[in-house]
Amino acid sequence: MPASFAKDLCGYRDHGKPNTSDRSKKDSVALGIALFEALGVPHDAQGQDETGLPFATKVADDLRERVRAVGVLHRVQPEQALNEFQQYRHVGALNELAIEPSKGYLKAWKRLTLEVTRRVTGPPASVRRASAMIDDVEAAVAAEVDDRRRVVYEMGTESLLNLDVTVADAQYGRLPELEIGLSLKWSLRTDRAQDCRSQGAKLSALRRGRMPHFAAVTMEPRPYMLNLLGGGSGDVDCVYHLDLPALTLAIESVYGGKHDKSSRRTVGTFQRLVEQRRLRDYDELVDVAISL
Repeated sequence: MPASFAKDLCGYRDHGKPNTSDRSKKDSVALGIALFEALGVPHDAQGQDETGLPFATKVADDLRERVRAVGVLHRVQPEQALNEFQQYRHVGALNELAIEPSKGYLKAWKRLTLEVTRRVTGPPASVRRASAMIDDVEAAVAAEVDDRRRVVYEMGTESLLNLDVTVADAQYGRLPELEIGLSLKWSLRTDRAQDCRSQGAKLSALRRGRMPHFAAVTMEPRPYMLNLLGGGSGDVDCVYHLDLPALTLAIESVYGGKHDKSSRRTVGTFQRLVEQRRLRDYDELVDVAISL
């Protein structure tokens, strides 16, 4: 079945338009209303865009419950950093490189220099040699600090990618292996679609080991926006819709009786996405998680 929580997240904004829709686009509003009708969302249901941690928590909780119901013990969590998984443990390591000497080193060196200064006795030449050796060590340490700073600044900082929902194997004694990474987009704009594709490209480029299944999860109703994200770029394996059967009914309701070129193109885009399995129902995501 589709996502059981999908209907609970749907509602109308203060201006009376569905929270899946761009209120400035007539087709987006019409599809949003038709989708809500197919889902059985009351006309007085209130709702805003479902974004961030609350949406991720809903998806993670539902996936975790459904895979455990069949005895599969995967780690399903929202909002995880990429380097928390085995094949990406190196990501962001440069950011953890300390440029300056540690507090422990500085404290120990201070004790040592005080002790050497206190213990050195004899001719002035001996004192000068001890002082010169201390100066040499401090100069060498300062030079190493400068070298590290130059290398780090030349390489630049490495951004650490976060995933909205992750599914990983239950490992003991080492970091878990990332099996599924999900990017959640309640609805889509052009920039949101590019964000997902950029994440997929980074996952592929940064991995040391097997590529996890990377997909987007959305409630977006417009086929041309879904095509921007899942239309064959390869950066995203596929797009999971929270309720694909309801979306199918909505598209038939809005475009089924129309024969203009734009309507035919919209229906054709939707059918192609489904037939090519670029667009799948949320239920298939559960099946993938269970089969891992």
